[in-house]
Amino acid sequence: MPIDFFQDVCKTESSVKKFGLCDDPPPAEKPAYIDENDSSKWIAEVQNENEIAIEFYAVDHCVEVRRPDNKRARRCDGILKYSNDLMFVELKDRGHTGWVVGGRKQLTETVAFLTANHDITVYTNIHARICNKQRPLAVTNCMTEVQMFKDDTTLTLIIDRTIII
Repeated sequence: MPIDFFQDVCKTESSVKKFGLCDDPPPAEKPAYIDENDSSKWIAEVQNENEIAIEFYAVDHCVEVRRPDNKRARRCDGILKYSNDLMFVELKDRGHTGWVVGGRKQLTETVAFLTANHDITVYTNIHARICNKQRPLAVTNCMTEVQMFKDDTTLTLIIDRTIII
């Protein structure tokens, strides 16, 4: 049975100029979501200057994804969907090392499961982001992880807290 990554129960949406993507602190039990009001909770900041309608579909804690051995698959926090674009998003709030490697693995596995269950050829632009609240600026020494993601998925991986639509 196909996995539906775009369930309404997992969706939050916004069309304001600036909003955030949030993932409440551990113990993680709730899905990630859009927040328009409390910037202190934002892990990623989305700048939506043209105020287009943007949907965020939570994946982790919302979509059940299992590997063939029935173990739970690694999942990214969610997917931004707008216009004809699709953006896989992993949210981190960590200062220690290893968050880029972990995020890449979560994104890679989510991309594989989504492409096996949905026709992604309908989207013009597809890429992925790792956003870390504690490391807000683009990370320049992660080119190996960016290249590994490209090799595994053919998609571009961007590491930056600010998402400009």
